[in-house]
Amino acid sequence: MLSPGYSKTNGIVMPEIGWTPPIRYLLRRNRILSALGTVPAGKLLEIGCGAGALLYDLARMGFVVQGLETSDEARATAEKIARQCSQPHGIHPAPQPDWNGGFDLVCAFDVLEHIEDDHGALDQWLRWLAPHGRLVLSVPAHRARWGEGDVWAGHWRRYDRQDIQQLIQSHGLEIQHFECYGFPLANATEWLGNRIYRKLIQQRGERTKEQASASSGIDRRNYAPFSRLIASAPGRALMSTAFAIQSMTRNTDWGSGYLLVASRR
Repeated sequence: MLSPGYSKTNGIVMPEIGWTPPIRYLLRRNRILSALGTVPAGKLLEIGCGAGALLYDLARMGFVVQGLETSDEARATAEKIARQCSQPHGIHPAPQPDWNGGFDLVCAFDVLEHIEDDHGALDQWLRWLAPHGRLVLSVPAHRARWGEGDVWAGHWRRYDRQDIQQLIQSHGLEIQHFECYGFPLANATEWLGNRIYRKLIQQRGERTKEQASASSGIDRRNYAPFSRLIASAPGRALMSTAFAIQSMTRNTDWGSGYLLVASRR
């Protein structure tokens, strides 16, 4: 019997199926929910939804959501989480025939860096967007911060500010919201993660980008102790402080990820 937990800080937590949210995800989640808090609810597609935890949040906000996830392992987890939601939603292994022009929001959070042809990916995603819809993206920031965590996750690239802005604008989109999130906590966890992944790569060897991407962001059993810590009173205070700092510094270039909302001109 599944027993999902939910909190404002952590969102949904289901350690029995391997989902406990890591800190970087929680920081990104906080900024995504803030950015979409004033957007009218409508039909929403999340590409590369992973474990589907964010779809659970967005459905609770009133969006009519669907997910696209090609990894069998991730999709199995996302389907279990979707069944716990008061607004059950579909998690699809491939694009559906009726998607063209069908979504008010098309979202892809830390997905574009996993795709070799990012221009081609955007072309496809925009076909699914309604004429007056919004594209919502996050990507890892700063080429110079490429590290073992990127290798382990199967990334093709990180983006400088100008890179992602030019990519979006070259597809006829106008950026309505742009921020750099995560400072300073995500920066610290990324630095620590690179040290851990360096050892894992030495022990297990590098995987192909396809293998790495398929398992990226799914099984988070090792984060369970951190999840319990975050749920404690000191943990909630720490995360509240981190949320406040990343909000105050979102217009700098100090964080470790970019988040943007764009629409057609």
